[in-house]
Amino acid sequence: MRVNLEILSSAYLLGVKSIELAHIKELVPHMMTRRRLTKAAKICVELLSHVEHFEGGRILCGSAFGELETTANILNAIDKEEPLSPTDFQNSVYNTAVSYLSILYHNQNEILTLSSGDKTSLNVLKAGALKALDGDTLLLLCFETLDIAGIEQVNHCIDYLESGVALVVRVTEREATLKLQKSELKGVPNSISEMLHVAQNASQLESSIIEVNL
Repeated sequence: MRVNLEILSSAYLLGVKSIELAHIKELVPHMMTRRRLTKAAKICVELLSHVEHFEGGRILCGSAFGELETTANILNAIDKEEPLSPTDFQNSVYNTAVSYLSILYHNQNEILTLSSGDKTSLNVLKAGALKALDGDTLLLLCFETLDIAGIEQVNHCIDYLESGVALVVRVTEREATLKLQKSELKGVPNSISEMLHVAQNASQLESSIIEVNL
């Protein structure tokens, strides 16, 4: 089965170590609320501010590693036999970032979070294609936040430790104009690669449509 998706809007953020979130203070003006957000949640908020044609609706999110800093904090506390932080525990699940996004923008629609290793963004696109058959407009998000203490001990191939990509899509009967493939940019996590390729090339086309094989 094949489904064609029209890319209505796209955005991406990449940081060699961390992403500079230029507008986060104005996007989330309440200081205490802003402090509660994880880095991944802030990236998702920033991405949403860069896309158009999405005023609320269903969101599909993906991450291979999830809230890695929070997970590391929990594991370090266990290793040192220290009490676990309630905040870290609360923020340790994979849908933390997109849940904060929905709360901030009062979006009560369905959210779905996927984690499929290197195939994460590809599977987000496939799930998005299935969901888009209902006829509504969807927001697809993928992120990775890998800038944690000691990451250099295990990371030998990812140059961009923080990354995020967003696509606003809807189903279409028109022919595909953009091939679905991995990004040609070296050093990006494989888990965001297919969606990043779409976001990098969509702005160069008058009509951006991808064919998703299910």
